[in-house]
Amino acid sequence: MDRHLPVVNAVARSYRLSAPDREDAVQTVWLTLNQHLPRLRSPELLRAWLRRVTRDVCGRQRRQSARLRPVDPQSLPRDASAGAPSPESAYLRKEERDELRRAVLRLTDPGERRAALLYLDGNAGEPLAPDGPRSADGPGDPRAATNQRRRMLRRLRRLLEEPT
Repeated sequence: MDRHLPVVNAVARSYRLSAPDREDAVQTVWLTLNQHLPRLRSPELLRAWLRRVTRDVCGRQRRQSARLRPVDPQSLPRDASAGAPSPESAYLRKEERDELRRAVLRLTDPGERRAALLYLDGNAGEPLAPDGPRSADGPGDPRAATNQRRRMLRRLRRLLEEPT
């Protein structure tokens, strides 16, 4: 082992790993040698085998350390769940959205229904309905789309207030 230590260290140093990562890699190489020692048949090939294993281990160590970037703990938020909604508010939002979807499905005009579904899906910038009301300024007029959304929301509010 003492005879091969300089070779293993030289290969590990060539990967320019940090000192702790390099030490981990060298330890892993010796552990692997210990596990595979009964299977090694020719001692003259041990040096080449150690080089190969050291290259593999150092490459793996480099890839792993590239994935794990150190972060300053002071830069992290104090409470990790500070921005996350509470389960209760998430449930209430889901209930509101489900009720709104049921109201949309009660709309009788298919164009209004498509417009409401587009609006609820977050595509408010798109034309709301190809056969919906148009303004004199043309189909791409933002005022027309805004007015159409306003009318649709008023209609949905009325539907939500009606008993089911």
